[in-house]
Amino acid sequence: MKRIITSAIFIILYFLSFYSYADTTAKISKILMYEDGNLMYIYPEGGVQNPPACHGSNGDYLSYKMDRPMAKEYLSVLMMAFAAQKTVSFRTARDCIDQPVSDTIVYFSVY
Repeated sequence: MKRIITSAIFIILYFLSFYSYADTTAKISKILMYEDGNLMYIYPEGGVQNPPACHGSNGDYLSYKMDRPMAKEYLSVLMMAFAAQKTVSFRTARDCIDQPVSDTIVYFSVY
């Protein structure tokens, strides 16, 4: 019994750790490609939800660098979601990794 309770507590803490990531769930209102910075900006309708402290005031967008391993696949799926007006749920790093003033996309789901 003690082992089951310990396992259950571990599983609960494991799943709670994922909730520390910022989430934004919305349709995409605009996609901006910035060649000089090698960045992709994604503007969710209604803005970024739960932005980290580093998230700046120069725009309400999420971003990622185009030199990431799956950057082209990200772009393809996000463009499809934008064109079809599908809802996208973004998981972010809760930190401004790829650009110093916007939350960085880690992965996403399209609904």
